[in-house]
Amino acid sequence: MDPHPFGWLSLVPPLVAIFLAILTRRTLLSLLVGIVVGAVILHHGNPIAGLQSAWVDYLWAKLIDEDKRQVYTFTLLTGGMIGVISASGGMRGLVNLIVRFADTRLKGQLTGWLMGLAIFFDDYANMLLLGGTLKEVTDRLKISREKLAYIVDSTAAPVAGLALISTWVATEISFIDEGIKLIDGDAKPDAFLLFVQSIPYRFYTWWALLLVPLIAITRRDFGPMLKAEIDMLSSQKPSNEEVASAEQLPESSSWLNAVIPVLTMLVVVVGVLYQTGYAAAMGEGEPPSLLEIIGNGNSYKALVYGSAASLVVALLLIAPQRLLSASQFVTAILKGFYAMMPALLILWFAAALAAQTEGPKFDEDRQMTQNGLNTAGYLEQVLKPSLPIEMLPTTIFLLAAAVAFSTGTSWGTMGILVPLSVSLTAAMLTAGGQALDIADPILLSVVGSVLAGAIFGDHCSPISDTTILSSQSCGCHHMAHVRTQMPYALLGAGLSVVMGTVPVAFGVPVWLCHVLGVAALIATLFLIGKVPEQILQEADALRANETAE
Repeated sequence: MDPHPFGWLSLVPPLVAIFLAILTRRTLLSLLVGIVVGAVILHHGNPIAGLQSAWVDYLWAKLIDEDKRQVYTFTLLTGGMIGVISASGGMRGLVNLIVRFADTRLKGQLTGWLMGLAIFFDDYANMLLLGGTLKEVTDRLKISREKLAYIVDSTAAPVAGLALISTWVATEISFIDEGIKLIDGDAKPDAFLLFVQSIPYRFYTWWALLLVPLIAITRRDFGPMLKAEIDMLSSQKPSNEEVASAEQLPESSSWLNAVIPVLTMLVVVVGVLYQTGYAAAMGEGEPPSLLEIIGNGNSYKALVYGSAASLVVALLLIAPQRLLSASQFVTAILKGFYAMMPALLILWFAAALAAQTEGPKFDEDRQMTQNGLNTAGYLEQVLKPSLPIEMLPTTIFLLAAAVAFSTGTSWGTMGILVPLSVSLTAAMLTAGGQALDIADPILLSVVGSVLAGAIFGDHCSPISDTTILSSQSCGCHHMAHVRTQMPYALLGAGLSVVMGTVPVAFGVPVWLCHVLGVAALIATLFLIGKVPEQILQEADALRANETAE
């Protein structure tokens, strides 16, 4: 095996980004330092040439890259659409439409869960709207604020991460595409198709979503959440003092003001994806299958058109109702844009860092056109003899969880680890000269593991913006939310490894892993969970007996 030109130095840029993010809690700064360090290494320690290269060859190049511009555009337009329908009260109207059905503790929890699924296109909008709207309902039903924060937090990022129409999808696909670009050879998988096919392999994300209704239906809780529910049931007032919501929620308007723009985005994205995919796939001979059409579709173009159409429809729908003035429309759009800026910056810097980890590129005359650290190539040399490829999905899941927990950001974790994970897995799967199979369970499980692991670590992290925002919007003390949610997150993550990433990598069908995992979730709830109402009834009966005696 040929010696690697940079050796262990090829690991330094992403490791610098990871460790600085852990130490400083500043993802953007950490990514930027990693980019500069990588450029200096590529220029053999020359800091002046490295700084110039960091800007010209990587940051500026990724800022003007056509695919990236489409991702930036989609993210901004979607943020603008969410800003408009939120400011107009349409989102609040959708929430109010649903909450009227909640009249028991079971229905209250299931209503929160279903509403979280309905607001699938943005995790921040999900948390702000659900938390602010459901507090009065859950207080009346004697559901603790800790339980409400758990429901909101567990149906925000997981739903947005899985949904094909959300503020997450373009970024996740873009990170996957960065990893695909690092793969050697011409036969490379389509990023959108790989994203879609990895959805069943995101065990933690699915089971975190499913655990919420299972807890509600079985009426069982455990750990600190059990105590919080008992305290709420036995008190005459909410268990937490009211804290200010993250932002003032608007007055309610028709729920159609939220639903119609979102449905417009969905229809346009699917239509453009089908049209572009069908035109591309027809050139290959026989009539294409639906999967081939989706795989050949221009996902970036579809997302841009869909987000633009949804914003236009929102403006045309809401303007005649005079719910917002012209200046309020502009303010709502700009606020939506501003809310997306941290995500855009992370996406931009992560793409630049991923570009540095690529292998060198050559033209037809074998002249180097772009230098690269070939980080995946070095990891392959190191890990292949020592790490069985069957353990790669589990290793990636745990690594993503650790980074996300330490940094408090799932997006930053995805930006650092997804490109490396995809390229490393492809290199290990094709090491014997065989072609890369996009349907290989190892590849799909690795993609699912890094995306799900980032969400798990983010769920548990006390410094995560989603953890903070969900506790604030629900009026729950922040650390109380962290303490009560963590055992549930750890349960989902532990079973994701034991019943998910490990068995699927050894050939167990993914559907069977889900069956076993869900059965294990239910069994665990009955094994260690207790019904808070029953505990209170037993305590009251015991006190009554003691009084009678």
